[in-house]
Amino acid sequence: MTLRPRARHYRILVQTLFLLSFMVLFFGLAVDRVPGWVASILLSLDPLTALGTALADWTIPAWTWIGLIILAATAVLGRFFCGWICPLGTLQQLMSWIAGPERRKRNKINRYRTWFSLKYVILTVILVWAALGADHAGWLDPIPLLHRAVAGGLRPLWFGGMTPGGWVAFGMLAAILLLSTWMPRFYCRAVCPLGALLGVTARVAPLRIRRTSDSACSGCTLCLMACQGADEPLENHRVSECHVCLNCLPSCAEDTLKFGLPVVQHSPEMPPLDVGRRRFLLTAVTTAAVAPVLRATGGGEARAADAIRPPGALDEEAFLARCITCGACSASCPTNVIVSDVGKTGIEGIFTPILNMRRGWCEPSCTRCGEVCPTEALAIVTSEAKQAVDGPAEVTIGTAFLDRGRCLPWAMATPCIVCEEMCPTSPKAIWLEPAEVRARDGRTVMVQQPFVDPELCTGCGLCENRCPVGEQAAIRVSSVGETRDPRNRMLTGRRSG
Repeated sequence: MTLRPRARHYRILVQTLFLLSFMVLFFGLAVDRVPGWVASILLSLDPLTALGTALADWTIPAWTWIGLIILAATAVLGRFFCGWICPLGTLQQLMSWIAGPERRKRNKINRYRTWFSLKYVILTVILVWAALGADHAGWLDPIPLLHRAVAGGLRPLWFGGMTPGGWVAFGMLAAILLLSTWMPRFYCRAVCPLGALLGVTARVAPLRIRRTSDSACSGCTLCLMACQGADEPLENHRVSECHVCLNCLPSCAEDTLKFGLPVVQHSPEMPPLDVGRRRFLLTAVTTAAVAPVLRATGGGEARAADAIRPPGALDEEAFLARCITCGACSASCPTNVIVSDVGKTGIEGIFTPILNMRRGWCEPSCTRCGEVCPTEALAIVTSEAKQAVDGPAEVTIGTAFLDRGRCLPWAMATPCIVCEEMCPTSPKAIWLEPAEVRARDGRTVMVQQPFVDPELCTGCGLCENRCPVGEQAAIRVSSVGETRDPRNRMLTGRRSG
């Protein structure tokens, strides 16, 4: 049997395997059943994250070189990644199948629309912004988007409560899937910046859908109805929009469509990209002008003091240049302390990871977040470097500060030693001093009042997490004193290096 009748079955099999691999690796990562580097490989298949990181930080870290191999393969095979590998594309296709073929026929939805060129505008914005030092491809890139939505939306159903960042990420995924019931692969066609990058690359691909003859075509439009990518195989084939799904091959009753090299009788001229030079230049210039203003609202010194980055995070500028907001660190965190930010770090820090100490704490012996980071925005640190034993720790993420107005022994004449008991450093960064305080009824109460030694505190947040004071804890961790930024120090000049 030839490729024609089997093409669809081969593709569905491969799509299913990659989708299952994504889910197995994700949940294996969440329950610490797979090595971190294995999970990072799947995230590294994405060419756009590799290109964005290379432009922003002039480096190709970790496994992202695999993405560049995918890009090179696209220049030969076309957009096979979209049609055969991308798990978000597979989910959209599934939703379209659930909606039923009658809806697609009724809406004549598979015709190319000029507004599908929006994805090229988005790609231009992302690449220009990356060239200016900030990689934001992950905001709309399908692989990080899906991973972030699952990490922030589905994982909390089993491993913790939803956060604002999780709601936003899951809402984006839900909207994409819902739109796919109206238009097959809506996101792929109109929004996806990765699809735009692959579409541009695919224009040089020698292997593509070709027509053997115009005269043999009856105009039945069956190929158009079967198409996933709005590449209009019925007319001049738009190779930049073709997902190489090969659905059109078995649908053609006259056998006028072939996938292969240009050895067939008829090879019509390829339609140009529906994006003009003027639009491209205007988008690039506007992005270059606006980006510095937006960058001033987040990152570096503008970052909120209580926005704690995970251990091993690079300095803020380098971190923003490498972080693809994939949510892998959040998915792998055993205490659920890592969440996606949606406000503390400004516009540029949207979806980047921060620590919420009321949800969890940074376990001193854990190094998972650095192990799973596909771009090395989080460097791998050893558990020994995170622990303060017989002196200051080599790696710290902040310093705990006591709010005496909320602390029970200080403000309420109520005994409490939870923070000191929970402190994991040796000697403890939190110590107690006995004090006699007067209650409102005139009684004298003996309490143990806590103090914090900033030299020993690692910022792990266990004290804040376990503080019995409701809502806002009486002891809270600040980014002050983090080892990644020598400028972020207390006035006393702690930790000079």
